[in-house]
Amino acid sequence: MINKFITSLLLSMLLPCAAFAQLTPEQQAAKTKGLTLYQQSDWYNSQPLLEKAAIAGDRGAQYYLAEAIRLSKKYTNDEARKWYEAAAEQGDLYSMLRLSSKSDLCNELKNCTGKSADEWREHVIKIANERAEKGDTEAMTVLFITKQGLNWLEMAAEAGDPLAQNTLAGVYKDGDGWFLTPGSREKAIEKWYGASAKGGYPRAMYLYANYLYEHGGKKEDAAYWLKKSAENGYIDAVGNYALSVAHMPDNLGYPKNLVEAYGLIYLMSKLEGGGPGSDDGKMLLPEIAEKMTAGEIKEGEVFAKDWEKTRPPLSYFVPVYGY
Repeated sequence: MINKFITSLLLSMLLPCAAFAQLTPEQQAAKTKGLTLYQQSDWYNSQPLLEKAAIAGDRGAQYYLAEAIRLSKKYTNDEARKWYEAAAEQGDLYSMLRLSSKSDLCNELKNCTGKSADEWREHVIKIANERAEKGDTEAMTVLFITKQGLNWLEMAAEAGDPLAQNTLAGVYKDGDGWFLTPGSREKAIEKWYGASAKGGYPRAMYLYANYLYEHGGKKEDAAYWLKKSAENGYIDAVGNYALSVAHMPDNLGYPKNLVEAYGLIYLMSKLEGGGPGSDDGKMLLPEIAEKMTAGEIKEGEVFAKDWEKTRPPLSYFVPVYGY
C-alpha cells in the first residue's frame, strides 16, 4: 500500500495536468509500468506499454509515448508528432511546446502537416496565459519556458508548485535573476530547493542535500535529505546514499551497513534502460562485494527485494519538459 500510494503521488507530480481518459485496469497498469520504465530511461520498452493507454485517449500517455519515441529515434518523427498532436488537441501544453520546436524532422524537410511551429508557439502562449491568469502553475512554468519572463516561474514557485520551486532554485544557481545584497542569491537557492524538497519532490531532496553539504549547512540535515531522496527512488540519491552507508567515504555520519549498500547498488545494476545509474551500479557492485561475506551478499539481495516491495520504483525523475 505504501509503495502504491507514493508511486501514485510522484507520478501525478511528473505528469502534465490533465483530465485523464477513463482507462481499464489493464490499461492503467500498462501506463504506470510504461511511465516507470520511461523514468528509468528505458525509452524502447516503455513504448508498447504507454501506447495501450495512448490509444485509449489518455493524454499523459500520449505525451510520454511521443517523448519516448523522440528520445529513442533522437528526433521527432511522424509517429512522435502524431502523439504530440493527439495530446495537444486535448490541451496538453508540453505537447504544444514540442510541436512549436523548429528542430524536428518535418520542419527540416518543410513538409509538416497541420499547424506550423510558429502557429503552435502562438497557440501555446495564448492558452498558457489564459490558464496562468486562473492560477495554473504548470501554465506559468510554460510561459517561463517560452521566454515570457522569469516572473512567471517565480509566481509558480510562490504558489507552491514543487517542480517550479526546484526549477527556480536551479535558475538562480545558474546566475539568472537579480539580487542586490550579498548572500541573498544563496539564501534564495536554499529556500527554493528546501521548499521543493519539503513539497515532496525527490530530485529536489537530493539537490537540497547537496547544497546544504557544499554550503556549510548542518551535516545531519544533508544526511536526512539524501536518505529521504533515496527512499523515494531518485537514482542519483540511491547511489550516493549507498556509498555513504558503505563508508566509501564516510562523509555524512551514517552507521556503516554493507548489506544495505549492496542491496541498493544491486537494484541500480539491474536497471534495464541503461543510463549512468545502471553503469554505476554494475561498476560499484564488485567493489562493495569484495568487502562482504557470501552470506552478507545474500542478505543484500534480500534487502533489495524488500526495498522494491515497500518503496517507489527507481527513477531519474526526468522533468516533464526534459531532454
